[in-house]
Amino acid sequence: MKLLNKKALVTGSSRGIGKAIVQQLAKEGAEVVIHYNENKSDSERVARAIKNAGGKAHLLQADLFDINQAIKLAEDAWNVMGRVDFLINNAGVSYKKHFLDTTIEDLDYFTNINFKSTLLLTRNITKKMVNSNVKGSVYTITSVNGIQPGVGFSVYGATKGALETLMKGVALELAPHNIKVNTFVLGGIETDINAAIWQNSEKLKMVTDNIPMGRLGEPEEVASVICNLLASDSYMTGSTIKIDGGWLLKTGSQNPKMYSDENL
Repeated sequence: MKLLNKKALVTGSSRGIGKAIVQQLAKEGAEVVIHYNENKSDSERVARAIKNAGGKAHLLQADLFDINQAIKLAEDAWNVMGRVDFLINNAGVSYKKHFLDTTIEDLDYFTNINFKSTLLLTRNITKKMVNSNVKGSVYTITSVNGIQPGVGFSVYGATKGALETLMKGVALELAPHNIKVNTFVLGGIETDINAAIWQNSEKLKMVTDNIPMGRLGEPEEVASVICNLLASDSYMTGSTIKIDGGWLLKTGSQNPKMYSDENL
């Protein structure tokens, strides 16, 4: 129970990595807000499991494509728990699309959800931390594609790269308030968002052949790192922690080809 009496908001926590994080936080004693967009039934199952184990969990819905809902989520999470000690920006969207096929709709989708809403949610939560003298932590999930280009991930990677830059600036500006801000660069993690890869043996082999550890990571492995760092209450801020099985030690997983709408 290393996080007893702490209060955490985890975005996108009805399934996948967010679910693993919120479950681990609750196991360590934290009161949690489970945020979801459409997966209410999944969120209810996560909350029920936490409560059955003696934990405290709340459900809040918000569509982060709508930046006003992101702002409201900050208000609602703070009000329902009385404060927020930990903000885990996990929610995001990803899909492959060649840069030449990118539409305005794609740009808005990636930018609103991955960047703008994360920025505004973080701003509103940390402003409350400052005003209430809460020495909190903000952890933001980014991606190897925010650091290293990936075929079909130019715009997605740009939004994750923007978060990397943003959060380092936020870490600098909030350090005088003892609010620690760090990012987690994830490689291939086995979740619903990339099921098309791990459910296809050929695609899976193509990816894992280029991961030094030779496999995809598990959501629980990400959750373990995050919760252990939160529990340590370390001196670390403005850092980027890579959880990628060695992905970024190599040069990439796919060579570009001549443009075709079929070559992704």
